[in-house]
Amino acid sequence: MGTSTTLDRQRTRPGHRQYLPLVQGATLIEWTGTGLFLAVSTIYFVKVAHLSTSSVGTGLTIGGVVAIAAAVPIARLAGRFGPKPVLIGVMLLRALATVGYLWVDGWWSFLLVVAVIAVTEQSSPPLVQSYVGARAPENLRAKVMAVQRTVVNLGISLGGLIAGVALGSGAPGAFRPLLVGGAVAYVAVAAVYATARREEKTATAVASARVADLLKDRRLLGFTAYNAVVSLWMPVLNVAFPLWLVTETDVPERYVGILYAVNTVLCIALQYPLNRCYSTTRRAWLSYAGAALLLSCGALAFAAAPGFGAREALLVLGSAVVLLTFAELLQVGASWTLSFDLAPEGARSAYLVLFNTSRTVANRVAGPVLMTGVVLALGTAGWIALAGVLLLGALVPFVMLRAAHAPGG
Repeated sequence: MGTSTTLDRQRTRPGHRQYLPLVQGATLIEWTGTGLFLAVSTIYFVKVAHLSTSSVGTGLTIGGVVAIAAAVPIARLAGRFGPKPVLIGVMLLRALATVGYLWVDGWWSFLLVVAVIAVTEQSSPPLVQSYVGARAPENLRAKVMAVQRTVVNLGISLGGLIAGVALGSGAPGAFRPLLVGGAVAYVAVAAVYATARREEKTATAVASARVADLLKDRRLLGFTAYNAVVSLWMPVLNVAFPLWLVTETDVPERYVGILYAVNTVLCIALQYPLNRCYSTTRRAWLSYAGAALLLSCGALAFAAAPGFGAREALLVLGSAVVLLTFAELLQVGASWTLSFDLAPEGARSAYLVLFNTSRTVANRVAGPVLMTGVVLALGTAGWIALAGVLLLGALVPFVMLRAAHAPGG
């Protein structure tokens, strides 16, 4: 009996192996490969592939729609075979599509490649999360995912630095090694997972769960929709913020990169320390409320920035980016805890793949259109309206917690 107790303690003690070094190593490789091309992709599409900015935007949006449509078949595959083999296939397909960028010579070839990239980019994170769910003890899953996301940001930063050095010459041919390097990274990730042991919980148990049943799950659909709203920090940070700074304030353009660096450094430094904020279901819902409130305050700060001179506007924009960053940290972390908690035990992979479409909706489909067509088009009024919507969104977690504690809830 004493031996059994010792073994139980070893399983729950947060040791090195329980943080899944294989997953973290594969994550660093994957996102370093992604970072090689992420920061310079638009430049490549316009200057090398000779596409217009509008056609690039349209193609990326269509790619996002294709990714959402592909979520159901990917979920079926994950439900039938488990996360590991599907993740390996996704990585190999992603490598092939990344190399395919080298042969893009028009909009249709661009659309084909970007659609495949969108499908694989959407599929990878939930499959990794499902793999973590099968391998990590329940009390460590949020911590493992917090470490994993810290590694994601490190990888993106490392890839971006390498890309910056490689593109220093300004020669169009400098993009080729970046794309090839990214493809090699994805093949390496597939190889790493191919050497891993099978998940403790057999994937065949997942096959009994029908994706059609999950699509009828109102709890899943509601949570997915709500997560898409709170995930609007992505298009705010990546689309609205830089355009607002350049077009509506006196702040020099170079500060866009500096403020992005502030976001990245804070994410690397704080994602793991903040994991206590969303370590339980109740805390996760409260983190969602905090994230929505911080986003609302950030939107109001963006609205106020044009009313100040360059120096003061920079401080206001910097404050807004910090608010967005803390919202990002809380929302992402809370989504891990609640998606693990709400996913049916026998259908985790399929559930997480479908749930992850909320990020695609926010970041690729509805978000950019909302930012450019509504928020920026309306200016200050648009930011205030967005703040109002997010403030209402901050109330949803309290409704959910009250319902959970109601008699029969």
